[in-house]
Amino acid sequence: MASLGLQMVYFALRDVNTGQIKVGVDGLSDSGVFAIDTDKSKGNLGTKQANITNLAGSNTKINGNDRVVDVSKGQAAPSIAIDANAINHEVKEKILGHMKVNGYWVPTDDNVEVACIVVTRDPVDRKELYMGFGRGICTESAMDVQTNTDTAETRSDDQITFEALSYDGFDGKPYVRAYASDADFDKKKFFDAVMPGQTLFATSTPTTGK
Repeated sequence: MASLGLQMVYFALRDVNTGQIKVGVDGLSDSGVFAIDTDKSKGNLGTKQANITNLAGSNTKINGNDRVVDVSKGQAAPSIAIDANAINHEVKEKILGHMKVNGYWVPTDDNVEVACIVVTRDPVDRKELYMGFGRGICTESAMDVQTNTDTAETRSDDQITFEALSYDGFDGKPYVRAYASDADFDKKKFFDAVMPGQTLFATSTPTTGK
């Protein structure tokens, strides 16, 4: 899929009992949605990459009468490799499923479900292009810590992997795609579909199409 740049990555915590996202102290923000923006006061320094893979499963050819007669489609299992300059540390710990105890964050055995939206742009009309994942699990498998030198600082990034799961809101599929240039696109409806209960976008914003 052609795209231009990386505008934003959004996260929200899901309540597995209600299907809604968590808000307030139980969630990531008062609206339930947290944007990995470039606002240092929020603990962020923006995202450099959101590499999405496995949007389609493997196909298996069905043979009969000495010829290929059909194809069995495998299920998509999307994964997003997110490379951020810095993510608010409390938000990061929450999406990883860690629990704060006595002032430090402890890994748990529970899978915390997260919703994710990646926003880029169409390279032709330069309008927003959205990838929505209503349900998934975040992991952080490594942390690369290196020394500064006498001439430069050495920084390491926040590298998070999001593994998408099947989502009832998408008829069991793991993701949806939307284009702001489509005449029937509505930003609030899209966020409501991916992150039910969110209030970051509370007013419908229909587009006028191309």
